[in-house]
Amino acid sequence: MKLKDIEIKIMSDEAYGDHLDKLFEDTRDGKIAGKQKIKIVARTPEDVAKILTNERIRLLQMIREKNPESISELAHLLDRSQSNVSNDVKYLEGIGLLELEVKNDPIMHKKPVVNYDAVRITVDLIS
Repeated sequence: MKLKDIEIKIMSDEAYGDHLDKLFEDTRDGKIAGKQKIKIVARTPEDVAKILTNERIRLLQMIREKNPESISELAHLLDRSQSNVSNDVKYLEGIGLLELEVKNDPIMHKKPVVNYDAVRITVDLIS
């Protein structure tokens, strides 16, 4: 089974500020290169549920199972509006949970791709 490791950290405003400072410092010093493990920062436990909603999980499952050729086909499979599906796809792409392949056709469709079987989420219980 191919897993996608994602770390979700719940941080206070102060801890989040420290996290950003360290991230900028590491970037400036060249300590961050290449692909990094995906890390999602949330402010509250409720925010975690807003990131991975039932509809977004269903969307990822549908892409993995049915391999749609476009976002419009995915919207049809999900019986959802194309604009809502497109928004979720862009969001999930932005946080690294799916990729968009540009199809070489006259319209340049974007094909959503999920190339893993499961997501493992780690949440720190101590700060």
